Amino acid sequence: MFAYSLSGLELTEDSQQVTEVEENEITARSATYQVLGRLFTYPDDDHFEMARSGQWAKELEEAGALLDFDYEIGEIEVPGELDKDVYTGEFERLFLVDSNGGKRIWSGTYGDDRDQTLTELARAYEYYGLGGADDGDVPLDHLGSELDFMQFLTFKEAAASSPRLGKSFRRAQGDFLENQLANWLPDFVSRVRADQPLPFFEWMIGRLESFVAADAEAVAG
Repeated sequence: MFAYSLSGLELTEDSQQVTEVEENEITARSATYQVLGRLFTYPDDDHFEMARSGQWAKELEEAGALLDFDYEIGEIEVPGELDKDVYTGEFERLFLVDSNGGKRIWSGTYGDDRDQTLTELARAYEYYGLGGADDGDVPLDHLGSELDFMQFLTFKEAAASSPRLGKSFRRAQGDFLENQLANWLPDFVSRVRADQPLPFFEWMIGRLESFVAADAEAVAG
């Protein structure tokens, strides 16, 4: 059984929610978005230890075991002498640098009007009963929030009570990928790579880039 677990967004509606479904190729997509969302959250001790031990690659392999399309997970390279402070500092350098008054990991900093982006995202999330986390550390245009939204939409497709409802959630995924997530990620990845990230962080953005591109193609096809 698979259960979704949001880290950047929270349910705001009180209606009864399906929380578990049988694992299949759709829940594998949801599970992969779940792992990627956790991967791009600010690193704590567990995050660092999973990187140093290679556990993140294993998590992605397990999450995507039932995928009906291929994307490359690859090998993680983490120097044995890498310490937590260096790891956290690299995360901050690559993803939290100022860019047009915001952070690189915020999609709203890649357009001309971040407020408009936030308004559109809030509208999309609220339509499905989702809102920002109470702690405020992960804004609506944070990469983690957008990965959460895809995790939720794919889970809802897997849990749909009819093929027609499932197709509506698939269309929502396609729209969000085309108009939002897959639209700004190439620029994000390009900017991070230009800063010559340490190997683990190069692996991170590579897995993100590879999976979202493959998933967008699968949804559009």
